[in-house]
Amino acid sequence: MEPDAQLAPRVLLAVADPLLRRVASSALRARGYSVSATTEEEAALTLARSFSPDVVMVDLDLPSPEGGYLFDTMRALTDAYIVGIAPPDADMARIRALRAGADDVVAATLNPDELAARCQALLRRPRQLHARWDPMQASVIALGALTVDVGRKEIRVHDADVPVTRIEFALFEQLCRRPAEVCSRTELLEEVWGPNWVGDTHVVDVHLSNLRRKLQQRAPELRFIHTVRGVGFRLSNDLLRSIDEPIVTSQAGSPQSTAVVTDAPGHNDETETDRELISA
Repeated sequence: MEPDAQLAPRVLLAVADPLLRRVASSALRARGYSVSATTEEEAALTLARSFSPDVVMVDLDLPSPEGGYLFDTMRALTDAYIVGIAPPDADMARIRALRAGADDVVAATLNPDELAARCQALLRRPRQLHARWDPMQASVIALGALTVDVGRKEIRVHDADVPVTRIEFALFEQLCRRPAEVCSRTELLEEVWGPNWVGDTHVVDVHLSNLRRKLQQRAPELRFIHTVRGVGFRLSNDLLRSIDEPIVTSQAGSPQSTAVVTDAPGHNDETETDRELISA
């Protein structure tokens, strides 16, 4: 029986092999998933926007209409769990996908029961994408050229919108609320993905690296995010030096709190780690 599309977990399947599409789709539907499947790259992107999948399973060999691989486009487009599908002997492709932010990578020859079980395991992870805002907290954070609108989930630099995913926004909001502190990877994982996250903690690095590039496209003269090697992330001294007094305001426009951040004597924010990650 076809699962209720309104209640069943949604899986988007994008694979080049029509036989694999049919077999995997049938197996997932038989186990209670609502499935949209395609072998066309353009259709896959359309479904990612309209179908609102919980899990996206994508062939690592499929090209993207926007250039590069469809996997990379999907990862930037959606906050769904991303599962790469690769040939059994494609070890380097599997490693690349995991390093690039895949939640899992499976072989194209995977048993249908295991395929469904892996989807179920991913969905057990509480991915808390919507920020847990206190209504008494500030809704707009202004830091010099940077404005973070919590209510509208928007980031602006020099009044220009920066297109970000929900995960990128949630991570950056945590940094902006603690401008003088370092946020560890564990803290960020717990705030954004939830306390029961199981996986590589460097998924945080992947999303912040993507966000860093987007921010610097708007203001190449500024560094926004600084990596503290072996610890975590914080706002960069470049950003904090560009303001006299970071002001946080409420929706009504009244000041909620202020923070003045000063550098430790002799501290230089321009580290090799920053340069490596910014150019990544």
